[in-house]
Formats: sequence, structure tokens, C-alpha cells
Amino acid sequence: MLHLADDMAAVVSASSDAGTATSASSPLSPGVPRDVATLRTLRIAKHFPFFLAVAEEQNLHRAAERLNIAQSALSRRIADLERELGNIELFERQARGVAITKAGQVLATDVRRILLLIEDARRNTRRIAEGDTGVLRVAFSEAMLRRPVLPAVLREFRALYSEVELRAFPLTSDAQRSHLVAEEIDVAFVIDEATDAEQFARLSVGTDCFVLVLPEDHPLAAKPAVGLADLANEPLLWPARHTSPRLFDRMIAAFDAQGVSPNIAVEVTAVDIAFELVAARMGLGIVTAARADRTPPGVVLRELPDLDLPLPISMLWPKGSVSPLVARFIQLVEKRLAEES
Repeated sequence: MLHLADDMAAVVSASSDAGTATSASSPLSPGVPRDVATLRTLRIAKHFPFFLAVAEEQNLHRAAERLNIAQSALSRRIADLERELGNIELFERQARGVAITKAGQVLATDVRRILLLIEDARRNTRRIAEGDTGVLRVAFSEAMLRRPVLPAVLREFRALYSEVELRAFPLTSDAQRSHLVAEEIDVAFVIDEATDAEQFARLSVGTDCFVLVLPEDHPLAAKPAVGLADLANEPLLWPARHTSPRLFDRMIAAFDAQGVSPNIAVEVTAVDIAFELVAARMGLGIVTAARADRTPPGVVLRELPDLDLPLPISMLWPKGSVSPLVARFIQLVEKRLAEES
């Protein structure tokens, strides 16, 4: 129990600096000032390891040897504790040792519980500091979720750190930046903007490009690639302006550069919606992060070489020091990207 004595002394020392804050949630006897109750609690608690050693050894001499202190000093500790408790007798002195009283037995049970709680607090604090527990909040756009790296990292992170609460937030890139600045998420996967490097730490994840989604029996499906001029008279499913205003405008500008005025039939907020509407013959979809092996039946993908609008995707997190949880997540992403390259 010597290590508990050392830990308890450290706790008492640290708690004495905390003053009245320590007792903020402690019930007080009527008429007992909070600071008085706090000091009394600390005076009692500092004797616990010494009391418990005597209770377990039932002998002052053996307990003193165990604690590596003089027997007279240990006797004073027990006497001080009895006095702090209101002159309660904890041990009956006998010729060959001491016998614990009924009151002492009850106190010993409580003291063991209290010391275990302190040890749990120490262990939990260390685990949080080392990234073994806590909460990690990860946000991502739909484009990122469709890339294999993110699902793989999320699975691996959960397997390695099962006691970490992993929270996922599907958000637009602009919303992710706002939540990151407000410290409401820890990591964001966004479509790059020029100002990101100024505000955040950043890791390049990859680049997306636009593809055309069309029914498999559409005349344009016979072409390996489709030009923007081919889409001049086609109803188009377009990324929604209210969720991605900058992307909407960049796409309009790209069509204008080719002398084509897009016929926007429906603005969609997700690739899955575009797929379903294309299958329903509502128009041709222009989407990112689509893979031919994941398209639903009845639709196909074709390249749009004229739509030269690459979308670099990055992982963002706050600049400066990061929590152990975030650092471990970043390491897993870097590892996965290295394996894919």
C-alpha cells in the first residue's frame, strides 16, 4: 500500500491548492462553511493510507515497517485521524498488536473504495491524455465518404481504440470549416479552398473529378467520353446551389468557357439522388466521387474531359498542438494513403 500512500499524499497536496473548488459538489452539514468542510476532509484523507496499513496488519510495528516510517510516527497518525473523526476509537490496543473496532471496520471498507476511486481517476486521466479514450468528432463531405480511404480508416480506428467514442458528421465543406473554427468537430474532410492553408493544418487526401451519369441506353452512352457541347440540349441534374454555392458557380463558369448554357433541370444534394433521378429519366447527372463498380443498375458513367474542374480534397484540423486522439487519427489516414499510393 506504500504506492497508495504516495498517491494519496500527492492528491492531498494538489487538492489543498484547489481551495473551495474541491467541495463545490460536496454535501455539507448545516452551518458548516464550505471551506472548513474542505480542509477537514483533506486532514482526514491524508491519514487514510496509514490507517489502512494498520487495519490490514493488525500490528503497528509491521505496519510501520511496511510504510517505512517510525512506529511512533504511525501511532501519531492514527491518533490524529481518530481525533479528526470526532475522537472515534478505530483500534483497541492489545499486548501483541491492535484489534480494529466496528467503526474502524466500516471506515476501512470506505477507505478502500475511496483509494480505488482515486486510482481509477488517475488511470482514466492518463488514458484520456494518451488518446486511449475520449470523443473524436470527424466530419466529411459525401465525396470523401465515397473514397475508400475514409471508411477504411474509420473501421481501423474503431478496432484499435474501441473505448473512444467516434462521432461522424456528414456536412458540406463550408459547414465543416465553420464547425472546425467553432471547435465543434476535430477533423474535417473538405474540398480545398485557397484560404485553408492559412487557417488550418492540412493533409492532401486526393483529387476528385466530375463524371456524367446517364441511362445505359441513352445515345451518349455509346461514347467513351462526352463533351460539354453534347449536353447543350440535355436536362441536367446539377449540384445544389444552396448547399455548395461556390461549386455551383464554378461549374457554370466552366460551361460558359465552352460556350454552353447548361439546362439545369434539378438541383441535387447527393450523388445517390442523382443516380435515382437519372434512372427515372429526369435528366443526366454531373457528379463527383462516383465509381463504376458502385453504380446502380441501369445507369453508366462517362468522362467529361471538357469539364476541367479538378476538386482537391484535404483533411483539415486546427493548427498548433493536437490531442492524442486527433494525432492517432491523422497517423492512420497517412498510413492508408501511403498504402494506396
